[in-house]
Amino acid sequence: MPAQPASWLRNDRGGGCEMTAAAIIPPMTSTGGDTLLAALRRHFGHHDFRTGQREVVEAVVAGRDTVVVMPTGGGKSLCYQLPALLSPGTTVVISPLIALMQDQVLALRARGIAAAALHSNLDGGEQRRAQLAYRQGGLSLLYVAPERLVRPDFQTMLAESRPPRLVVDEAHCISEWGHDFRRDYLRIGEVAAALEPVQLVACTATATPEVRQDVVARLGMREPVAYVHGFARPNLHLAALRVRSEAEKLARLDEVIDPAGGHAIVYAGTRARAAALAARLGARFPTMLYHGDLAARERVRAQADFGSGRVRVAVTTSAFGMGVDVPTVRQVIHVALPSSLEEYYQQAGRAGRDGMPASCLIIHAPGDRRLQEFFIESAHPQPAVVAGVHRSLLLCGHDPGAWRLVAPRDPAVQTLSDAGGDAARDLLRDAGAIGAEGRVDSRPATVDHARVAAVRRHAYHRLERLIAYLQPNGCRHRRIQEHFGEAVIAAGCASGCDVCAATDTMPAEAPVEDRVVLQALSAVARLNDRLGTVRIAGVLTGSRSRSVVSVPGVVELGVYGALAGWRESDVVELLRRLFDAGAVRQGAPPYATVALTALGTQVLRGETCLSIGDPRSASRASRPGAAAAPAAPLSEPEVARFEHLRVWRRKEASRRGVPAYVVLSDRTLTEIARRLPGDEAGLLTVPGVGPAKLALYGAALLHLVGELRDRADGRPAAAPA
Repeated sequence: MPAQPASWLRNDRGGGCEMTAAAIIPPMTSTGGDTLLAALRRHFGHHDFRTGQREVVEAVVAGRDTVVVMPTGGGKSLCYQLPALLSPGTTVVISPLIALMQDQVLALRARGIAAAALHSNLDGGEQRRAQLAYRQGGLSLLYVAPERLVRPDFQTMLAESRPPRLVVDEAHCISEWGHDFRRDYLRIGEVAAALEPVQLVACTATATPEVRQDVVARLGMREPVAYVHGFARPNLHLAALRVRSEAEKLARLDEVIDPAGGHAIVYAGTRARAAALAARLGARFPTMLYHGDLAARERVRAQADFGSGRVRVAVTTSAFGMGVDVPTVRQVIHVALPSSLEEYYQQAGRAGRDGMPASCLIIHAPGDRRLQEFFIESAHPQPAVVAGVHRSLLLCGHDPGAWRLVAPRDPAVQTLSDAGGDAARDLLRDAGAIGAEGRVDSRPATVDHARVAAVRRHAYHRLERLIAYLQPNGCRHRRIQEHFGEAVIAAGCASGCDVCAATDTMPAEAPVEDRVVLQALSAVARLNDRLGTVRIAGVLTGSRSRSVVSVPGVVELGVYGALAGWRESDVVELLRRLFDAGAVRQGAPPYATVALTALGTQVLRGETCLSIGDPRSASRASRPGAAAAPAAPLSEPEVARFEHLRVWRRKEASRRGVPAYVVLSDRTLTEIARRLPGDEAGLLTVPGVGPAKLALYGAALLHLVGELRDRADGRPAAAPA
């Protein structure tokens, strides 16, 4: 394509005529030539664009300011890399992670594309060579970190050799309403304004409509076009599994984890938890521990070990995610809640990037949300906390650069976490209370606490959306698409998530009666912030234990004994489900008292209602004598058939990229081994086999059962396919 003046590759920001893709992209010729497709094949070796990519590339080449929202692995990078090769000048890409920059540059250079990065891991000579190449026009793409973008020397270089286009990767980091706000991103809009006219392209995998609006405003984008595409990923099996305890969570993790010839990523909530899980799983698989405290060289080595296959399982905090591009991740398992649905899908999206089946599972227990609530409160400190940190810095005489170094401390914040202290220091710095070289102003700081409170409330709102996703109330793929505002939304995914797969094989858990929900919430309201979960359960069941009857006035309450006949453990589980639904809240230990939320108040007033599964249905199944008598043990031939069926199930689960229990449960395999059904009608009588499972596995099962029948008749059975 002939070189065009840079002004042809952008909108006229002064309000002039808007260029269109057709104005600068040569039309297809009579021989069927296609400039964009030819460039794609020549530079990247791809036969065709992925769905949605071409429209974005055309807009970027046409000079439009563009917002690109595609999930992890959706092909965002190509949407600005290809236009960079069709445009004069160097496209400058702002990226938050050194590892991500290095991977992109290496991949581009391997394709013969002139690309470089400027970051702190390079020595002086490497940095000077990259800068010289930029000044001489020898680069198509230059990757930089946001903190370098605002350095005076770098801004001088940009002013002397103006780039035609700025690309902001992970653009959601600029928004306080997003899940991964980074203060370094806030000045990008200022730098872009100084480079006017310059085209802006914002790329992200996790921006909701609200965050997209904030990105556009903060970057100063002009009449941008937005493309939201690719959140339906049918090769991913999405599931959530609620357990009652941490011990059960570990047991289920042990049961389901299986890299299946590829890799698995396990997300833990804290570094200590990640270390313990890495030691546990390391006894079975080559496992690595990854977190933000690792030195830069250790992080690079760990990612290299994971990518090469020397390590099969990565146990990590949220630090491992952005920039990880290993196509053969077969499982992503969360044993702690992410902060939001956006963060979850970014992390889950690391699975199945090769297009092959993969599974994404959240194993969650009551109380898991407390850790995220702690993180929210730490990141958005209350006014009293900020004031206490300010007083501590004055006592210290200066700001030493980190809260962990501050001593002495004001008594009000003596035990404040490092994260909470550093968040308060950031607010004081923004307010001018911390100046150059750590000087601390003794005057009261004018922190915008109203804005902090608004951002805190929004963080809680994002957490509630994640909690809602965990409930088995609808297709998980559909809910992801709805959350990110993708226009094309399927009604369901058949068997692509646990909810849809279970629709016809597992009876839905019966909801508890409305009056029970109201009685439980009434007890919480009457004992508001006075008692914890166990003692409120004792009140509702009419317990005569000393810990309950010693509470003044409790026996006279109308809710005392309202759920007489219930097991106390089932009432505790009911309260935990109300907690998960957002109707009640718990304080932090050691005073984990229970109180109503705004939603709980609305339910009590009859303004809305909640559907809560009856916890007794789950406990009855495991309670001796509560259900039908257990089936007789399998005979020796039946045990052999069961093991044969398990081999088939393991291979089928591996082929589909789902946990084995998603295919068929042990109970279902036991019944098949016992009954040996001979046709589809017989299979449908087996508990756990409904029309959907029959459609998926019926033919293979009947073929295998036929072989097992032959073996029972004395003819050898072939190994399961």
